[in-house]
Amino acid sequence: MRSIPRLSLVELDSSNWRSALAIRVSPEQLRFVADFQPVALVSLAKAYVRPGGRVWKPMAFLNGNEMIGLITIAHPDDATQCELLHFVIDLDWQGKRLGRPAMQTVIDHIRRTLPACRSIELTVDSSNQIAMHLYEPMGFRHTGLERAGDPLYRLDL
Repeated sequence: MRSIPRLSLVELDSSNWRSALAIRVSPEQLRFVADFQPVALVSLAKAYVRPGGRVWKPMAFLNGNEMIGLITIAHPDDATQCELLHFVIDLDWQGKRLGRPAMQTVIDHIRRTLPACRSIELTVDSSNQIAMHLYEPMGFRHTGLERAGDPLYRLDL
C-alpha cells in the first residue's frame, strides 16, 4: 500500500522564490492554471499588484524539503472568503497522487490561519476533467455561476 505523503505549505518569500521559478507544467496544462510560465511569477506579481484589492498569498508545497508545487490563496482584507488560484503540481511530480493531499493541506492551512474564512472558491476549466474529479469528492460544489467563463466551485467551511 502506498503511503500518503506528508506535505507542508509555505509562503513564497525571499528564501524560496527562486526555487518556485523551477515549478513547471506541460504546455497543454498551462491554460488551466496561468497565462505564463513560470507560474510562480504570475503569483508573485499578483501579490504585489493585488488585483481586485485582495490579499494574494503565493504558497509552495513541500514534500520534505523539496518544492513540488504551487498555489495562490486570495482573499479580501477581512478574509471572510478565500479563492484558490494557480494550483500546480510540478511536471516531474505529477501522476504520484499528490493532488488530493496537496489540496487537503491548503484547506487545513486556511482553516488554521484564516478562521474568518467561511468558504473557499475556485474555478475549473470545463474541459479539465482531472481537476473536477479532484475537487468534487473533496466537497467542492459547482455554484451554477461562472467567473471569467469558467465554472465556479465552492467549499463551505
